[in-house]
Amino acid sequence: MLATVRSRFPALSRTLDGRQVAWLDGPGGTQTPRSVIDAMSGTLATGVSNLSPHFAPGRDAIAITDTARSAMADLLGAEHPSEVVFGQNMTSLTFSASRAIARTWHKGDEVIVTTLDHDANVTPWMLAARDTGAVVRRWGVHDDGTLDLDDLDRSLSKRTRLVAVTAASNALGTKVDVKEVTRRAHAAGALVYVDAVHSTPHRLLDVAGIGCDFLVCSAYKFFGPHTGILYGRAALLEQIDAYKVRPAPEEPPEKWETGTQSFESLAGVTAAVEYLASLAPLGTDHPRRSRLAAAYDWIGQHES
Repeated sequence: MLATVRSRFPALSRTLDGRQVAWLDGPGGTQTPRSVIDAMSGTLATGVSNLSPHFAPGRDAIAITDTARSAMADLLGAEHPSEVVFGQNMTSLTFSASRAIARTWHKGDEVIVTTLDHDANVTPWMLAARDTGAVVRRWGVHDDGTLDLDDLDRSLSKRTRLVAVTAASNALGTKVDVKEVTRRAHAAGALVYVDAVHSTPHRLLDVAGIGCDFLVCSAYKFFGPHTGILYGRAALLEQIDAYKVRPAPEEPPEKWETGTQSFESLAGVTAAVEYLASLAPLGTDHPRRSRLAAAYDWIGQHES
């Protein structure tokens, strides 16, 4: 099985000075399988167009976008593809989301960030707090690198508006029980924003089961292109005013997406999800979510 998997990645055949290259920067991103490369180059080769229902290439762009939303909804366990937003990367999406969410904050409100998170899920909230007069609370870790849930409880208050937390540490690999974090935060009336960039390649997420309000990840971590993905609960995507240009749609998810998307990248996102599903010992007649669950079971067995 591993030999078959390796054969799908052209980059693994690269040589440097006549010697086989060993890719040791896995935490910094993944290589892409041939199916993702072909999906992206094929999109460019057949001609590019912006979204439009009035001519064939424009309809192709719509189909590529809709297909990618459906693929990511399956990967994340979202209830509907309209809860999936695309952007340049996780950091850009989080800066944009933090600005929109913070519109509802007032002086003296509080936001909780962790000492375990990548800075992309810390600085946007610190800056949003600075500009609104909110207070930043730092949630600490135990000596073993796990988050201290008692410290979270001490930090939560009736003024807490949001808890920003990672699903898995990029530095330590620590896994976080984001479902329990969400339960405690919601009990205090706070929203939960999850950074799942480092978790998505290793365990199948279920945003509906977790109950989080927002979750972000990046396709380049799971064999896709450099594209960011944001999940948001439908009611919140509808309710919160996003920063956008005037001609942009007023409805989610499009109102959250700034400018023209990279359609070739969206084709790559779909191909990456399909690649993950292809690792399952199940036929394509099974639902994609079921194939993904089986594939992640296999990935987990290999990694353990």
